Amino acid sequence: MKNKFLFIFLLFLSLYSYSQTDSSGHKKTQIKAGLQFISNQTYAGRTDSLKLPVLIPEVNLEFQKGFFVNTKGYVNLSGGKTTFDGISIEPGYEFSKKNWNGSLSVIKNFISDSSNLIIAPVNASLEFYLNKETKIVTPFIGSEYVFSAEGNDFIMYGGLSKDIVFTKEDSKTTADVEPSFSLTAGSQNFYYSFLKSFSSNAQNRGKGKGRGIGNSTSTTITQSVEQQSNHFTLLSSAFELPLTVATQKFKWITTPALETPVNLIKNGTQQSSIFYITTELLFDF
Repeated sequence: MKNKFLFIFLLFLSLYSYSQTDSSGHKKTQIKAGLQFISNQTYAGRTDSLKLPVLIPEVNLEFQKGFFVNTKGYVNLSGGKTTFDGISIEPGYEFSKKNWNGSLSVIKNFISDSSNLIIAPVNASLEFYLNKETKIVTPFIGSEYVFSAEGNDFIMYGGLSKDIVFTKEDSKTTADVEPSFSLTAGSQNFYYSFLKSFSSNAQNRGKGKGRGIGNSTSTTITQSVEQQSNHFTLLSSAFELPLTVATQKFKWITTPALETPVNLIKNGTQQSSIFYITTELLFDF
């Protein structure tokens, strides 16, 4: 894991040194670095039975014509401990045409087997996002195809958002808020895998580094939820209220969010509603 992280760090250094400008001296590659804190990590309305506070350093390279590579690290702060649980690499493509904006990307996770992060069972995913800006609201849709050890999932989401700007267009510092409401549907083999091998409960009853299945309780979970996890169903609803303050070089985003999961897998210990806050600081080189 350390060797992989070192390789990626050196790769970014080389890209920064050689790809900042082209032969004419014009800017060729844009680099953004940031630090994000999530008070309780969720995925498709699912989380651990314990709170999952996570600190996420990230580096994003934006190339010409919309291509990008985003790398994140995951520092797990749950259970009163601090552990570095892994990284993710996301190459992708962003596009805009008139009022349409979208992206396509592939995410590959390298997460420790001992992690209880909700994304730990997700080996990789293919992601698509599209929105259309209008004068009233911005409708958006997205989809993910998720690869996990217990089976693959197709997840879809959609919703509406409204951007409310508090500052003038020519202001050096801008501030806006963009409330949004969304629904998520899909199968949940990833969550079945999480309950079986990665959750705090699974690690407490298992042996070794969290993959082991320690007693008959795990067998009960396996037999009762495997079929349910394959069904495509409504997973959650979410309300988010991101507040953004930005200058030419910095951007600060704080997002209170409330998610209400539905159709939870039986024998899970998750609460019926999840409130969490995400705050992120980005620096543009």
